[in-house]
Amino acid sequence: MEESTLIKNGNYHNYYEFRSDDSRSQILRKYLEKLWTAQHYDRLTLKDGSIHMLDIGCNTGQFTAKVRQILTEVTKVGNVRAVGLDLDHKLCERAKRGFPNMEFICGNVMNIAQCDQPGTEDLIKLCLTRMGIQRFDVICCFSVLMYVHLNGGDMGLRKVLDYICANGIFLILELQAWQKYRDHVRRLKRATGQSYPQYAELKWKGGRGMLEKYVKTYIQSKGFKILGESTEKNEFNRQLIFFEKKYIS
Repeated sequence: MEESTLIKNGNYHNYYEFRSDDSRSQILRKYLEKLWTAQHYDRLTLKDGSIHMLDIGCNTGQFTAKVRQILTEVTKVGNVRAVGLDLDHKLCERAKRGFPNMEFICGNVMNIAQCDQPGTEDLIKLCLTRMGIQRFDVICCFSVLMYVHLNGGDMGLRKVLDYICANGIFLILELQAWQKYRDHVRRLKRATGQSYPQYAELKWKGGRGMLEKYVKTYIQSKGFKILGESTEKNEFNRQLIFFEKKYIS
């Protein structure tokens, strides 16, 4: 991919060279151990005794594998079937070679979320069908929603959130703050001379937690409750937010 495309979508090929072992793992483990209780097991698919997990924006799969390990250890479920989704086919191929015991799908979540349009295909629904389940027990989305938002605008982000909420029971989100948006827009301009056409039209924006509040409120309107938010932030000034679907039909 061209540099402009890589920067626009955040699919960095050397991502784990500078973020190989930050504090996310420790924060994730700490809060899952605190939030995961026996009552949650009644809400899981547990088909074939497995927890089913989707990681959106998996890159080369290193952190997907770490989350899978943490979920396995915290929940005491013998098997976590992990699926990773990334829009970069080169990253997906590297993930498949590095972690052959997990499934990796190449696809753009923004396109998948709008696949009700003629001629489009929902790769995630096909995966759910192969697994024999209706939805994932856990959906993770670490530091990728900013790129959805910048490329797709408020409507594109809402479409993706709708899709995530419809296909998951527990959600683990790592959001980027508004200042990161502004920094990234400037970076794209400096590096390529390009811009995000919908950036100026965004209504969901604002520092001091305002942007994050829009996202959290919207997810709650879709029938989820906030289980917890990490009080500490990682080295990139981002926190983890945990949601649970209130009712499962």
